[in-house]
Amino acid sequence: LATGPRQNNGIFYEIRTYDIKPSKMKEFVEMVNKYCHLRTAHSELVGFWSAELGAMNKVVHVWKYDNFAHRTAVRHALANDKDWQGKFISPVLPLIEKQHNEVAYLVPWCQLGKPPREGG
Repeated sequence: LATGPRQNNGIFYEIRTYDIKPSKMKEFVEMVNKYCHLRTAHSELVGFWSAELGAMNKVVHVWKYDNFAHRTAVRHALANDKDWQGKFISPVLPLIEKQHNEVAYLVPWCQLGKPPREGG
């Protein structure tokens, strides 16, 4: 993936990085495991990682969008999804210290595949 200015109005990936309060990491991951299906009902999750070495208490997830209009529609739908807002967003907001988002595109010579199995 390459970050930087918009290359075209096609497929792009949003890389979302959360810094979780150190004592709340386990609780955050449990909430994600329990309610992630509410989020993936709106758009494709490409990957989700947390770190045990290096930068601690970070969670990174990557979402695929067909274009910026698709992302806008998904963000609007999520804001109006009562289950997502009530069961996940409200309870996890106090667990998060900060968030960083980036837009990335596949470089021309790269193909993005699915892992061989969940948790891979």
